[in-house]
Amino acid sequence: MDSCLLHPYPQPLPLPPSNPTSQRAHLKWGPCCRRRRRHLLRRVAVSALTLEEQLAPTNPRTVNPRRPFDGMQERSVATSDTAGNLFDEMLRPSGEGASVRGLPRRAAPRSGEKSASSAILALAHASRHAEVLELFCRMRRDGLPVSRFMLPSVLKACARLQDSRMLRAAHVVVIKCALCQHVVVGTALVSAYVDFGLMDDARNAFAEMDEANMVSWSVVIGGYVRSCRWDEAWDAFSAMQRAGVPPVDSVLVMAIQACSALLCLVRGKQLHALAVALGFERNTTVWNCLIDMYGKCGDMDSCRAVFDTMVDRDQVSWNTIISSYVRLGLCEEALDMVIQMQQCGFAVDRFTLGSGVAACAHLADIDSGSAFHGYLIRRALDTDAIRGSALVDMYGKCGLMEHARLVFDRMDERNYVAWDALLSGYVENGQVDLALKVFQQMESANIKPNQHTFVNLLKLCGNRRYTEYGRQIHAHAIKAIHQMNVVLETELIDMYAKCGCIEVARLLFLRMNERNLISWNALLSGYVGDGQPGASINIYRQMELACIRPDQYTLAGLLSLCRYQGLLRYGRQIHAHVIKIGSETNVVLQTLLVHMYVRCRQWRDAENVCAMIQERNFYVHDAFSKVYGDGYFI
Repeated sequence: MDSCLLHPYPQPLPLPPSNPTSQRAHLKWGPCCRRRRRHLLRRVAVSALTLEEQLAPTNPRTVNPRRPFDGMQERSVATSDTAGNLFDEMLRPSGEGASVRGLPRRAAPRSGEKSASSAILALAHASRHAEVLELFCRMRRDGLPVSRFMLPSVLKACARLQDSRMLRAAHVVVIKCALCQHVVVGTALVSAYVDFGLMDDARNAFAEMDEANMVSWSVVIGGYVRSCRWDEAWDAFSAMQRAGVPPVDSVLVMAIQACSALLCLVRGKQLHALAVALGFERNTTVWNCLIDMYGKCGDMDSCRAVFDTMVDRDQVSWNTIISSYVRLGLCEEALDMVIQMQQCGFAVDRFTLGSGVAACAHLADIDSGSAFHGYLIRRALDTDAIRGSALVDMYGKCGLMEHARLVFDRMDERNYVAWDALLSGYVENGQVDLALKVFQQMESANIKPNQHTFVNLLKLCGNRRYTEYGRQIHAHAIKAIHQMNVVLETELIDMYAKCGCIEVARLLFLRMNERNLISWNALLSGYVGDGQPGASINIYRQMELACIRPDQYTLAGLLSLCRYQGLLRYGRQIHAHVIKIGSETNVVLQTLLVHMYVRCRQWRDAENVCAMIQERNFYVHDAFSKVYGDGYFI
């Protein structure tokens, strides 16, 4: 019997010598051979019964299955209900359970580990992640060893259940088992940390791996992209290339997205060349991302070249090129592309309609906008939140606020974008009372205003008549917003400066954490409007000390000051600076220079500036009439 347990499978019987003449003859056994045959058959029976009981789960409904999985209905991961029971059977002590003909029930040395791995894998494939962690914890309590096959399933279960504490514990097990360098386990660990958004931990786990493969790099780069950490995503992609790992299309797409977010045209062109070298010319996804990248970086020629050289264009390709035209302000070309798209057999979808309506809004093209509106009405899409908000914005920019209000009232759901589009329309058309009424309705509808809302409202208060409204809006913004951005603070400075509260504007400027050129210009224009030449020149000098390069608006404000105050010396200095930065052909600055020299009775200088003016408009005619008289014809 001991020999049977040690060798459960009997030795094969020797084949009889082949004799073609005796193929149909019966075999004859002697007495010795009969005893040997009975002995061998008993050994086979005992061995088969022992093996069958060790492999089969203890299920009273299953009667002697021929194979371990014959009792299951289908061979799929969905039939893993008995995985936990099988695991429980293998965890029983050797004293429990029935014996076969007096033989003690003994398992192979590593059968518990193999059964645990199989059970965890089956439950993981069936997406029963809670039971995966339960079995893993029970296995650790019973002292069963951990294999590299089960750990990826355990780590995935931690990520799916959002159990960060269990993930940390599983990471400790990985470290104890010295499996941090294993590429499969390490990649699963990195993926779990990425799902939690813990990119620093993911990067540390990635650094522990010996040889990262394409999947490992893809997980890390994808995590940086999902976290909008674009610089680190590009650094990881560069490190992958230095490691000699060729990128697949999905990784290349993520790298292109990083270049788009960073507005780095040089890197984007490098990726374009890499995509061509790797043979991705027929990959529509990569080519669509290149179109989007060139559009966001402002290179519309390259954007159109990529679109024209595409082998297979889809709906996304057309929508991307149209949105790129709209983003760069080329709205006429965007509408032409909408027509070409329909001529090529592609239907207009919701993204196309959004870009088309936005183009009509930029152009104030009410005819094309009405055509888009009719298309939406025929398909019952005008009440949608996205398309309805675009229509409200379009009608507001066209000055038809009655139509904008009708579209707004027909919308099924009004989100913040819809309210802001309606409010912006009233602000752009100067309807102060209606704009304030819409703001009150927003609050009644529990729509929380953001910084852009207050910027729109402050644009209405750039007049001394509405100073009190401006103060109230400022107080409301302090209550609603924890930290104001530079745009809102600049609008507050501009509002107080236009209302004559120049000291309040100066105090707000000094309290700003971040100042840009527009902030400086707002304060400078306030002092210019208040007629304080000394303070205006002082602010201009402070701008130079702060390394803020003045633009045409800064220079125009200073020239206006010199014009009305008759400051010839400062005016000549500003004229020299205009020539230095190459803006002497700017018609606005030229006109102001003419008025300044006329005000200071410097007729020769005024004539010299007039000789350089090439553009003709009403303001230029007015400047020429001051120099040459009313009877002078240009």
